[in-house]
Amino acid sequence: MVIYVLTKTKKPASTKLDRHMRFFSFFLLLGTFFVIVFDPLSMESFEYLLKLSLPVYMYFFARRFIQSKEDLDGILTTFLYSSIFVAGILMYEVVINPIRVEESRGMGRIQGSFGDVVSYGIYLLFSFLIACYFYFSKRKLVPMRKRLRTLLIVTAFALLALVNIHHIASYTIFVLILLLFLVYNFKTNKAAAFGISLMLFSLFIFFGQPIIEKKVTPLLETDVAVFEGEQESSKLLHGRVGRWEYMAGIFTDQNIFVQFFGYPFTLKYSYHFVGVGSHSDYVRILFLSGYFGLYAYLLVLFSFFKRAKQTGYAQRFLAYGLLAIILLYSVSVVPTYYPPFVYMMMCIFAYIALPFKMISKKVINE
Repeated sequence: MVIYVLTKTKKPASTKLDRHMRFFSFFLLLGTFFVIVFDPLSMESFEYLLKLSLPVYMYFFARRFIQSKEDLDGILTTFLYSSIFVAGILMYEVVINPIRVEESRGMGRIQGSFGDVVSYGIYLLFSFLIACYFYFSKRKLVPMRKRLRTLLIVTAFALLALVNIHHIASYTIFVLILLLFLVYNFKTNKAAAFGISLMLFSLFIFFGQPIIEKKVTPLLETDVAVFEGEQESSKLLHGRVGRWEYMAGIFTDQNIFVQFFGYPFTLKYSYHFVGVGSHSDYVRILFLSGYFGLYAYLLVLFSFFKRAKQTGYAQRFLAYGLLAIILLYSVSVVPTYYPPFVYMMMCIFAYIALPFKMISKKVINE
């Protein structure tokens, strides 16, 4: 399929986001090369090669494949349908029997057949974001009742997943996307926005407090204890702050060349620093590609934000929602290390990177 796309599709005109992505790709691939130089013939190095370089080849493949809004919508629809399988696993775990449970902070987290709860979080957040996006973008094509029904079904499954994976970052991002959806809705359809807000408020009155007390409060007990002086600051964010302090000490002890280009240049074992062990995408990218690589990555995100501001209403909502997921997840999770996340992220990036004449700028209330 890759060969077919590369040979049959026209090479797209380059934009500033493409140039910034190439800049970032250079440092990312350079760091990845030195990661596998340490142990070039093992299966582990091959796995890291594929995962660490995935954002690069996924982005440039998507740039050739996605040439219009219809292409993007097709991919988003496919992801939404693929999430039905994940929803089926979720229902099985909740109703019949959990496949895999991990104890954390005194609470059982269902994980299905995934490696951890973040995979559930990725599917629920992207499904919710896409359903909200289609609610806006298909206003002229799909009746209000049908769009709202789809949105409510996806929201129900997202909430069901949230209260069973007990993941505070996913809770936070879900609420932020919901608020963004309400803000955009009030700008375009005040009556519908008021009705949805009233329904959400009613649900919160009846179910909000028990959920917060049983599902959310236990996740914050350690952080509250830190702020009250009962625990050390290293215990913040489920102990992640302590891990970052330890990693920061290792990184800053290296010579200036390694700090600017990445820890793999030490030619030491670095898998635990450039994979999920860092528990922060910012820290992971810093270790993988140094200060230059982290700067290039942030430049890509800023360039994406600037271009998204000039797109249509629905596309802007989708882009801002994606940025919220990236920026917040990256604090305590390594989202760009998970293939499903990278697939969706880079497809949306590829669409926003299109020349503006190829991007749909029709607002939803035209």
